[in-house]
Amino acid sequence: MIKKANISVLLLMMGAMVFAQTTESGGFTARGDITAVYTLGNAESSQILGSGTGDGAYETEKNGYYTSANAYLEYKPATFEQGDFLEAYLKIAATHRNGSFYEDLSVEPAGKGDFSVSFDTYYGRVSIFDAIALNLPVKLFLKAGKYRTETAYFGRISKYETESVLYMLKTANTYNYQIEALYSGSGSNPFKLSGLFTTNYRFDEATPRLFDKDGSVSQHGSIVPEEYAPQLFASVRLEDFNLAGNKLSVEADYALNGADIYSGNSVGGAFRFILNPTDKMSIPLGLSIGWFEKNIDVLAGTVGRITGRDTTSMRDTFAAGVGGGLQWEINKDMSLDTNLAGAFYSINHIYRDPLSIISLSLDAQFTYNQFVFGAGFMAGSLTDGVWQTKADENPANDNVKKTFSFAENMGYEVYTGLKFIPYERAGNKVDGKFIIGFNQNKGISINNTLESRADGQIKYRQLDVDSEVGGLRKLETGGLFVKVELKF
Repeated sequence: MIKKANISVLLLMMGAMVFAQTTESGGFTARGDITAVYTLGNAESSQILGSGTGDGAYETEKNGYYTSANAYLEYKPATFEQGDFLEAYLKIAATHRNGSFYEDLSVEPAGKGDFSVSFDTYYGRVSIFDAIALNLPVKLFLKAGKYRTETAYFGRISKYETESVLYMLKTANTYNYQIEALYSGSGSNPFKLSGLFTTNYRFDEATPRLFDKDGSVSQHGSIVPEEYAPQLFASVRLEDFNLAGNKLSVEADYALNGADIYSGNSVGGAFRFILNPTDKMSIPLGLSIGWFEKNIDVLAGTVGRITGRDTTSMRDTFAAGVGGGLQWEINKDMSLDTNLAGAFYSINHIYRDPLSIISLSLDAQFTYNQFVFGAGFMAGSLTDGVWQTKADENPANDNVKKTFSFAENMGYEVYTGLKFIPYERAGNKVDGKFIIGFNQNKGISINNTLESRADGQIKYRQLDVDSEVGGLRKLETGGLFVKVELKF
C-alpha cells in the first residue's frame, strides 16, 4: 500500500508537471514515463530455489512483475546558452518489482520494490562565465546535488548492450560536486568537446577503506577502522564530430574508488562512429575497453561486501566490447534495425584461477507501420570457461568450481507488438508501445534482455542441471511477458 506521504508526493509531481507544461516558455519543462512488464513464468517445481535465497528467487511463486513511474522536472531557460546561467533538474521515481538476488558473474542484484516514491536525482548547474557576464567560446559549469556521473557509453550500439563493458565505471548516485568545461562547434559541425571532474561531497572521506593484502584471510574485505578514501571521476569527451557527413564520438574516463566501494583505479575508453551512406541508412560502430583494479564484479555489474553479495576478492578485470549495427528506413512504412555485438572479459581473483569469458549477441527489429517484430540471441559464454579455486589454496578458505558452458549461458527472446501513434494535445506529447513476447535467459545472459526485464522476472534453477562445487548455482529466468510503455 502506498503511504499517505507518497500520495502527497505523487500529487506534487502531477501538479509540477501541469505547471511546467503551461509555462514552458518560462524555462520549465516536464516529462514522464510509465512502464509495466508482467511475466508468466515457465519454471517447473523441480527448479525451486531454497528458502531465503533472496529477492526474485523461485521459492513459492514463479510469475514476475515490474512497474515503474518516473517524472522529470527541468528548469532551463530558453536562452541558457545566450546569457542565462542557471538550470535545475529533478527526477522522482517509484518502482514495484520482484527484484534480483546476486549470483557471481551472472546476476546483477536489484532490491525488491514496493512502489515507494523517492527523489532519485536532483541537482543545480550554473554556467560560471555567463553568471559574471563574461563572453567566452568555452563554457564553465559547476554542478551540485544528488546524481551519478558515469561514462557517455559511446561504445554502446546493440539493444542487448552486450558490448557495454564500462557499466561499472561510475560514481555512486549520491551527493557530488562537478566542474565541467565545454566547447561547442558551430555551423556545419556542431560538435561538443568537454572535460569534467566529479568528486564526492565527503571529499577524502567518501568511502571506507577495506583490508586488502595487508589484512589476514579473516579480515579480508572488512572495513579498516577509521580509515577512508576519496571517490572521484574524470572524463574527456568529443561528441558528434562531423567527418564528411559521418559522426565520430570518443571518450576517455577514469574513476578512483568508483561504483560506491573501495575499488582502486578504473580506466576506460570508447568510441562510436556512425556511417551514413544514404539519408535512409546508418551504420553505427562502437568499441569500449576498460580495466578495473579490484572489488568489482564487472560481469554481474555490481559491488558489495556483505554475505551473499561479496565482490571483495575480484582483481584486475579487463573488458573489451565491440558492436556494429544497421539502421535502415526501407520506405515510409518499413524499417529495420539489427545489431551484432561481442565482449571479452579477463577476470582475476585472489583465491581462484583466472577466467576468460567471450560473449556474442545478435538482435533485430522490423517495423511495419505501427507493427513491431523483434528477436535476439545471446551466447553468454562461447567457450567452457572454468572458474575454480587455485590448487595451492586451502579448501577451508575457498573451494569452488563452476563451468560457464555455451548451453548453460545462452538466451533468446522473441516479441511482437504495436507502437502507439504519437499525438499532441494541449501541449502534451504522448507516445508508447504494447509488446508481447517470450524469453529464456540462462547464466551470464540473464542480465541482457531486449524488451523483457531481468529485475522483473523470477530466477530459478536450470532444469536437470546441478549446482557445482561450492554451491555456485546455474540459474535461468524467462517466460511469456506483456509490456506496456507510455511516455509523455
